[in-house]
Amino acid sequence: MTTLRLPKIVKERLPSTTPEYDFSSLSNYKNFSVRNTELDLTLDFENKKIVGSVKYHLTVLKSTEQIVLDSSYLQINQVQIDNEIVPFEVKQRVEPRGCAVEISASASALTKDTETVVTVDFETTDKSTAIQWLRTHAKEGVDYIFTQLEPNHARSLLPCFDTPTIKSTFTAKIHSVHPVVFSGLPIIDQQSSTDVYHFKQTVPIPSYLIAIASGNITSAQVGPRSTVYAEPELLEASKKEFSRDIEKFIIAAESIAGPYIWGSYDFLVNPASFPYGGMENPNITFLTPTLISGDKSQVNVIAHELAHSWSGNNVTNASWEHFWLNEGWTVYLERRIIASLHPEPEKARGFEFLMGWNDLVNSIDALPKFEYSRLIQDLKQGEIDPDDTFSSVPYEKGANFIYHLETQLGGLVEFDPYIKFYFSKFSKQSIDSYQFIDSLYEFFPTKHAVLDSIDWELWLYTPGLPPKADFNSELVDNVSKLSNEWIKQTEELTTELQFIEYFNGGDKNEIYNEFSSEQKIFFLDSLLEPLSSSKPTLYQDNPHAVSAFIQLYPDLQTTNNTEIKFRLFKLKIQAQLATYYQDLATWLSSVGRMKYVRPGYKMLNDVDRELAVDTFKKHELFYHPICANLVKKDLGL
Repeated sequence: MTTLRLPKIVKERLPSTTPEYDFSSLSNYKNFSVRNTELDLTLDFENKKIVGSVKYHLTVLKSTEQIVLDSSYLQINQVQIDNEIVPFEVKQRVEPRGCAVEISASASALTKDTETVVTVDFETTDKSTAIQWLRTHAKEGVDYIFTQLEPNHARSLLPCFDTPTIKSTFTAKIHSVHPVVFSGLPIIDQQSSTDVYHFKQTVPIPSYLIAIASGNITSAQVGPRSTVYAEPELLEASKKEFSRDIEKFIIAAESIAGPYIWGSYDFLVNPASFPYGGMENPNITFLTPTLISGDKSQVNVIAHELAHSWSGNNVTNASWEHFWLNEGWTVYLERRIIASLHPEPEKARGFEFLMGWNDLVNSIDALPKFEYSRLIQDLKQGEIDPDDTFSSVPYEKGANFIYHLETQLGGLVEFDPYIKFYFSKFSKQSIDSYQFIDSLYEFFPTKHAVLDSIDWELWLYTPGLPPKADFNSELVDNVSKLSNEWIKQTEELTTELQFIEYFNGGDKNEIYNEFSSEQKIFFLDSLLEPLSSSKPTLYQDNPHAVSAFIQLYPDLQTTNNTEIKFRLFKLKIQAQLATYYQDLATWLSSVGRMKYVRPGYKMLNDVDRELAVDTFKKHELFYHPICANLVKKDLGL
């Protein structure tokens, strides 16, 4: 193993190999490199399954007698090595990692440094956690499909080395009766018929970044290197929402992190059941329609998914224990992109970090296990499902850590050259936190004492909130002024009418009317989770305040901004205003984004378990399998 330059506290925790071994995979991925992968797939809408083959062009790194692939709820039909049919065995399922597929080979086929081709014929089953089949407009049957593979659901789409350590270029031939998009570039001159679609991905990517969607998908140009895809009824709104910012974001990102290596940056707005805000599939980011708010207030999600083109897609976490490398860097870059387009960048960046801090506090409070709030996770050698640890922690705590390093190492003037160095040094590689730290020591040879003084134990291994930086708060000062006044008056006023009379008109109305959508979100956050933990929240012991609040700010009730909608529901439910319980249940049946669905059901369960359970059971098939399975755990079903 290469000797790494690490502080003593980190060196004591260094694993025996680096990048750290990915125990979430059952495959013997360390024995191979994958030169290229070929997909030949048919999307069978009638039977709701994908049928086809995957062909891996392998180089043997370590002699072995078998190839072991990951699978989950797949039917394996046949395996060939170098065009000869060979025996295989699908092993017994091991939760949460699925089933190993053990493929036998002759002794000569898999000797070190040989090149070989393994082809697996397979089909998916109705238990696949990677795929959602939808009926969006068809009178019967299904007419839309999308996949979601992060973190380890690629094994439920195809047999593979399902680890972010393994990267491969791809070609794909996909048969479908509907238009298809894929995480690669379309090969137009190979479109042999109207129901066969060809793609290539020339940059090596890990299995979790494979993405397929097919349905009544239309498109429109939204920039010199960007196209938006969506169903017809969403296309114009999607184009209007995002077209102004896409190319600006790409140019800003390139100035910070280096050249964009993927060619085009396209994105697909999926139906409402898509479980995430966005998924950074190369060349075809998947988005939730909840981002279309009409006020462009959620375009930062585009900045986030674009930033993944450098952090995650190009430089990738080698295992899910180091997921913070993907997301922490991406949130940091997202905020740099947003800030660079603002007339006062540091004000804008401070505001985004303060918004994120509220998310971090809420996320840590909601975690099923406090230990999941560490940056470097311990997945107990594959015993813990990475999905179970998912939260805002790797995003927000990770971004705060990168920001902390920036401030300690000399600010933007000193840190910005390192950003380009980092993404160049590790381009097209998968790394762990130890390699990242080593690169800091490499780039800053005169600042080893500063790096040694970083509290690595606290940031990387200790659960809970990190130290809070002194962010620029100018864009939240008026918000805090008004929210603090509301919270103060909960101790003074006792009726709904008193609250309305006190807050209606004058400078308080003027302050509110000047709030942007983002400031209104922060306003609601401050009422739900005051910056000072010694202060009460708006809803505690005074539901009259919440009722008055709803009447005074009717725009919060009618907005299409789902970030505002969700927070207003939270305020209503935590005030135990029973008249809104059914409204929340109805809303949860129309959105599939886990950011809202999981905490929404938890809130509803706390006040009306029967309504929560009945609503979920009635609409379970609407949700993506990943989302449905996690809500089941949340509700104890």
